[in-house]
Amino acid sequence: MMRVRLGFVLYTTIVIAFGMLTLVGLLVGDGSAFGEFGPLLAPLNALARLFIQLVVIVIAFTLMIGIFNLLSVNAVRVVRGATMGARVNSLVLVVSFFLGLVVYLESPEQNFLLEDVQVQIESALAALICFALVYGAFRLLRTGITWGRLVFLAGMLIILIGAVPLQQLEPFQQVTDWLMAIPLSAGARGILLGIALATLVTGVRVMIGQDRTYGDTTADVPQS
Repeated sequence: MMRVRLGFVLYTTIVIAFGMLTLVGLLVGDGSAFGEFGPLLAPLNALARLFIQLVVIVIAFTLMIGIFNLLSVNAVRVVRGATMGARVNSLVLVVSFFLGLVVYLESPEQNFLLEDVQVQIESALAALICFALVYGAFRLLRTGITWGRLVFLAGMLIILIGAVPLQQLEPFQQVTDWLMAIPLSAGARGILLGIALATLVTGVRVMIGQDRTYGDTTADVPQS
C-alpha cells in the first residue's frame, strides 16, 4: 500500500488547476478564433495574464529576498569573518552594492560604474577566456589526439585569428564569418530547442502531478 500525504495532494491539485487555466487562457487569446464562444472564453485570457503578473511579482520579491540575504550574510562576515581575506571580500561586496545603487539613483543615464568599470572588467575576462580555451585545447591534445579534438582546436584557432582586424587575415575572417553564421548558429539554435523541450517536459510533468517538488517525501513509502 502507498501512503499519500494530504498536503501533497492539495499542492499538486492547485498547481495542476492553475497551470491548466493559464495554458488554456493563453491558447484562447481574445477568443476571436472561436466564433460565438469567444466572449465566453475571453475571460480565461485575462485570468491567465493575471496569474502571470502574480508570478512576476513573486519572482521580484524572491529576488529582493535573495539580495537582502546576500547583504546580511556578508555584513555579518565583515564583523565575524574567519579570515581577513573573507572580511575584505565581504566588505568590498557590500560597499560596491550600495555605491552602485547610489550612483544609479543619482544619475541613471550616466552610470560610470557600469560603463567604465564593469564593462572593462568583462572585456578583460573575455580576453582571458580566449587564452584559457587555447591552453585547454593544447592540454586536451596531450591526453590523446582524436579527430574531434583536432577539429575543435582548428575551429577555435581560425575564429581567434579571424577576429584580428588585419587586412592580411581576410581569408580567415571570411571563414570565421561562415562558421559564425552557419555551424555555430545551428548549434545555438539546437541548444535553445533542447532548453525549450526540457522546459516543456518539466511543465507537463508538473501539470500532471508527476514532478514531486511540493514536499512529498512519503508518497512511495510502503506501510508495514
